[in-house]
Formats: sequence, structure tokens, C-alpha cells
Amino acid sequence: MPEPLIVIVLLNYNGAHDTVECIESLKKISYGNFKILIVDNCSTDNSVEVFREKYPGLDLLVTERNLGYTGGINRGFREAGKYAPKYILVINNDTLVEPDFLTHLAEALENDPKAAAVGGLILAEHDRKTIWFGNGKMVKWRSLAVHIDKGLAVERKSVKELTETDFLTGCLILFRTEALLKAGMEDEDFFMYLDDIELSARLKQSGFKLLYQPKAVIYHKVLGEKESLLKLYYSVRNRLLLNNKMNRGFTRLLAMGYFLSVIMLKIVVWSVVNPKFSKVARAALRDYFRNELGVGRGHQLKEITEG
Repeated sequence: MPEPLIVIVLLNYNGAHDTVECIESLKKISYGNFKILIVDNCSTDNSVEVFREKYPGLDLLVTERNLGYTGGINRGFREAGKYAPKYILVINNDTLVEPDFLTHLAEALENDPKAAAVGGLILAEHDRKTIWFGNGKMVKWRSLAVHIDKGLAVERKSVKELTETDFLTGCLILFRTEALLKAGMEDEDFFMYLDDIELSARLKQSGFKLLYQPKAVIYHKVLGEKESLLKLYYSVRNRLLLNNKMNRGFTRLLAMGYFLSVIMLKIVVWSVVNPKFSKVARAALRDYFRNELGVGRGHQLKEITEG
């Protein structure tokens, strides 16, 4: 049987060095039938020039403005659709891959037509024996997505064979194109952060399964990963947005009450120990309740913290 076509979507924003390393890694994979599509999210550095010089044969799409993760990935989905691929792979540009990772992912979907998407085992690049993502569990009453086994040594992973999962991380997802067309693409209200959890939930609500294949291994450059004002803003606002879109009835009220009680306590503490975090978290809450979604005020954090 011929291998089905897979279009690999790489989203870049001022990260040409990482993207080039990822492409060089992808060029060594054992899977034969794939195309790489670079979506440059209106970078302000020399990323576009680097790609045009180094990879003149690759598809390069340059957006007219920064569309965020969700808008950039959606642009990639639409462009990839022109090739009518059976599957579309979304993978972070700051990753490196094992040569057989895509073969394992594709086989999982080929063998289970009820599965909409599959992800793999993601290890930290700076320590390739440490798990960053090893299956996902959703705690609905908290609207909380948990990376199972995160921080554990790889030999202690709790799942060793292909299994169903609650959600997949946007760092690595192979989508069945047909399922995306049915469930819909990324929700651009999120702009970035937690959108992958909402899309996972929507795919399952559309009647599909999500799979986790630990034999498909990649490495994520997470050294120095820490909280930032940008991540805080979208995580706070989008946690409420995720709850509103994913949950219903009493579960929605319970999750909102739980999160608001926790974040308000944190805001009080931050007002003393980290005033900038306090101001940004309050701004995120205001924007959610004012329905300022999409990019919101994520580009105005300096004004928020100094105001």
C-alpha cells in the first residue's frame, strides 16, 4: 500500500534557527510521502530571507500580520488542504524528531478510522530522558488539562502502548484531514494557549477518538521554560474561555467558581510579591468578561503593567 500524503505545517515567528533545525531533522525521517509547509507569522527578524535562501523548494506562506498560534495554524491548514492530504501534521518548530516518529503516527490513524488525531511521546531536548508530555488527562470540573508523567524519567512512563487519550498537545498532532473538516479548525478566539485542549474536546464531541502513541518520539526545546506575562495573560483569559466552550451546566459553573477563587487568591498574593503579574491577571479577567477575545490586549502588556 502506498503511503498516504502528509503535509507538515511548521509555524514560525522570529525563530528561524529553531525552524531550520526542525526541518533538517524532518528531512531524515523514514516516512516517504510528505510535504513541508512553513507558515511565517509575520516575523520581524530575517526569518523569511533565511527560508527563501536555504529552502527555495519548500512551500513558504508569509502572513500579513501576526495571527497568533491559532490564526497561523489555520492559515496552514487551509494552504495544506490544496494538496488534498489524508493527514496534516502540526509540530512545534522548536522540536527535533526520531526518524520513525511519523511512521508510527500514520500507522495509528491508518489502523483506526474512528480516530481523528494522534500524538506521541514528547521528551525534553536538553535531557532526552525526561518526559514533557506522555499522554493527557482532562479534569473537566477544573477545566484543567494535565500532562501525564511530566517530569518523570522516560523509563517510568505509565503508558507503553497505543491508547486513547483525553487531549493532545499542539506541540505534536497528526490530524485526519476529514475529521478537521467535520469538527472545524482552531478556534481563533484563543489566539494562543489552551486552543489545543478546546480542539481536542471538539473532535471528541464530533464522535472521533484521540490516540496517544508512545513509540512516536520527538524532543522539545523546553530548557528555561517559565511563566511570562504573555503566557499569563492568555492562560488566565483562555482558561475561562475553555470552560465556557467545553463545559455545560453545573460543571461549567463549578469549574468557573473553582478557577476564579484560585486566581483571585493569586492576584492578592501577586499584588504584594509580583505586582506586574497581578495587573496582567486582572486585565485578563476583565477582557474575558468584556468579550475581548482573539489577540485581546496581549500586545499591550507594557501599558497594562505600567498603568
